Amino acid sequence: MNDDDQIVLPPNSGPRPIVEGRIDLVIRNNSKVPLEENSQKLLLELTGGDKSRAGLDLVAVLDVSGSMSGEKLAKMKEATKFVVKKLGIVDRFSIVQYSSKAKRVCRLRQVTESSRPEFENMIEALKAGGGTNMEDGLQIGLEVLKQRKFGKERVGVVMLMTDGQENEDSNAAGIDVGDVPVHTFGFGDDQDAKVLKAIADNSKLGGTYSDVRLDNLTVAFSLCLGGLLSVVAQDLTLTVSLKEDESTIKQVTAGRYPQSRDADETSVTIKFGDLYTQEGRKVLVELLLPASKRKRGADILDVAYTYKFEGQTFEANPSTVTVRRTDEVKANQQQPPPEVSAEDVRLGVAEIIKQATTDADNNKLESARNKLLEGLKTLQDGDKQQLKVALRAELEELHELMKSEPIYEKEGRPFAYSLLTSHDSQRQAARGNDVGKFQLFATPLMREFLGEPQKFDDIDNLDKYTEEVLKALESVEAIINNI
Repeated sequence: MNDDDQIVLPPNSGPRPIVEGRIDLVIRNNSKVPLEENSQKLLLELTGGDKSRAGLDLVAVLDVSGSMSGEKLAKMKEATKFVVKKLGIVDRFSIVQYSSKAKRVCRLRQVTESSRPEFENMIEALKAGGGTNMEDGLQIGLEVLKQRKFGKERVGVVMLMTDGQENEDSNAAGIDVGDVPVHTFGFGDDQDAKVLKAIADNSKLGGTYSDVRLDNLTVAFSLCLGGLLSVVAQDLTLTVSLKEDESTIKQVTAGRYPQSRDADETSVTIKFGDLYTQEGRKVLVELLLPASKRKRGADILDVAYTYKFEGQTFEANPSTVTVRRTDEVKANQQQPPPEVSAEDVRLGVAEIIKQATTDADNNKLESARNKLLEGLKTLQDGDKQQLKVALRAELEELHELMKSEPIYEKEGRPFAYSLLTSHDSQRQAARGNDVGKFQLFATPLMREFLGEPQKFDDIDNLDKYTEEVLKALESVEAIINNI
């Protein structure tokens, strides 16, 4: 499959600028800490800047099994054509279809004005029939990226869509996807949320699972694309290192992103993968500070990060966290900064969702709903803080979708699993009937893209209407000529 296009830019386009400063780091901590031994929680916030984006290599892995026939296939074609329209000249696109077997419909090709209609024709030619060998489809999609001849330093992503259960001899959740972000889309009521979530979870560097209703597949693709078309940093890695005799690292919390500790337990490194424009990654670091005999300043932690952009590596200058050891505050009275408390609240709600989902999966709906109600109480109805409003909306919706076993099986489980992948990855995914309602992790460009499918539908409908009018006029002309 090493027959991918090499990117060729127009002669007058000039070189693409590659600049530093693509990541902003903000550290939230108490500036004054007690003299006695105490624990401190710090929040590290990494945010993608507003710089030129990386080129995208996108592989769409599309279910064309027999259950996709009719309106489902039409909706999938419409959504995939929308993706093609939004990709630019620095992007490449490939299509893999799967039913009983999978095959690559087209190689990884540059998206240009001349190739775009060819992509659309290939999409329109897709036909439904056969079983659902999701494993084969995902494997081929990953191979398209793995065997690239040009541009392995580019952003490589798989978007996998399905409407149902995979074949008994298919085990897509067992595939090692490596460092490739895989975004799964469950389409309709028969989707297997467990498998799709497992695939996203295997994709530890930012994969997501979207729960999609029949009429909003284009919106779900659009939301995902709003992130993929704004990657400003690749292979983002954060390292926190303690200061000898000044601190001990007790715990580092960063969702499902891979962590590693050095041999002497003095540093922790986290791999985040790609980061979008204005997308954030929050890391909670809990330190144990030893007792101090006197008032003084103390350096308690070093924070460093590196990232790549289209093959170039950038290393930020390390930041040192400094505090003042003082008798002005006591360990049993000190509160963490509000930003730290807010992240603790979010993580607490995510844990409640996880526990409630586990109960619901074990046919304990009453226990699950009670857990969600307890979570709602902790968020205080009168609190208008934006984060708590968003978390309340998630819990209330999930509580409603756990009213009965049939509702949970059909809508509740997909919604809950999508929520969990978003919280674990701190990345937006589509879910529920109203995709725009739940946007806790959405970036500005994602929100902008949410309105794009309607424009696309309007233009598409206008084109179809114009075509019908022209055909009608031709018929009238033929009648007149025969008179």
